[in-house]
Amino acid sequence: MNELEQINRMAAMVDGPLRHMVSSGVTPGVSYAVIAGKRSYSEYFGNAQIKPTTVPLTANMYYDLASLTKVIGTTPLLLQAVRAGLLQLDQEVRTVLPTFSGGDLTFRELMTHTSGLEGYIPHRDELPPDQLQRALTTQLHVGADRGHVAVYRDFNLLLTGWALEKVYGNVPIQQIITQRVLTPWGIQATFAPDAAASVPTSYTPAAGLRRGVVHDPKSAILGAHSGAAGMFATLPGLVRYVQIAFGNIAQTALAPDWSRQLQRDYTAGQHRSIGYNLRYQAGNPRPWLYHTGYTGTFILFDPTQQLGLIVLSNRVHPYVHEGFLAQRDALIAKFLN
Repeated sequence: MNELEQINRMAAMVDGPLRHMVSSGVTPGVSYAVIAGKRSYSEYFGNAQIKPTTVPLTANMYYDLASLTKVIGTTPLLLQAVRAGLLQLDQEVRTVLPTFSGGDLTFRELMTHTSGLEGYIPHRDELPPDQLQRALTTQLHVGADRGHVAVYRDFNLLLTGWALEKVYGNVPIQQIITQRVLTPWGIQATFAPDAAASVPTSYTPAAGLRRGVVHDPKSAILGAHSGAAGMFATLPGLVRYVQIAFGNIAQTALAPDWSRQLQRDYTAGQHRSIGYNLRYQAGNPRPWLYHTGYTGTFILFDPTQQLGLIVLSNRVHPYVHEGFLAQRDALIAKFLN
């Protein structure tokens, strides 16, 4: 099957379910792309917002990526640091963050979400940035799940980001990502989007429309010091990221096969890679790399077959639509099987 045939097949598979997401009201609009080799096909439909007024969705708008920040920005930066010898995957976090309360936990455990870190920070969404960072560094503890259960926690990547700040000269993590990933790779993404060009997230009559401002509470507090969320990107920006991951666009910061090296389980059978979840397809020995964002974004691609799917939506507008998750998961299962 050639690239064009693969594009048509994937688009036919996902277009209906994605349009159903809009018609069933679990998200106002959808931007999606399917990718095969050097070819891609994109669609945009629905609305950018429905409150307080209805505004149609248009191409090239910026989406709050939420946790896709972890894999588009923080993961490539971590891989750069490892390649440069600034960090090692099995290095203990406390060697870089001396006040870290997680004992001998390693960066591998943080990046695969097998750290077992747990703990409750009282009033965490009301703390100023420095107090929130200090609390997350010094007040979490390792539970019984360490090493053998993957439990997704955003503070795993927050801690990784703070360690990267240290090894790159105490510069805010979002600034380092911009300088070392987004700008040199030519990705249309930013941590400071033009509000007018951004797809809104939440809305209430009292608080108004959240637009061009990060939706995630902890990242909103931490600002430039969050490597867990805060990035905004366009659909073409993420298509370019995937093409770089395929090796179809040259870059020098990482090895040419960096994304294919992620297509293995870095845990004891928890199906987690560095940054990414691993999703398996019958008859394919190499897993797909998968990640989601709370706001309604997800990315799924196989660097070996050079096939991919990117979906951007704002399922948190004007409020969180829980029904989105079931439709998303059904679509992924259909796409893989």
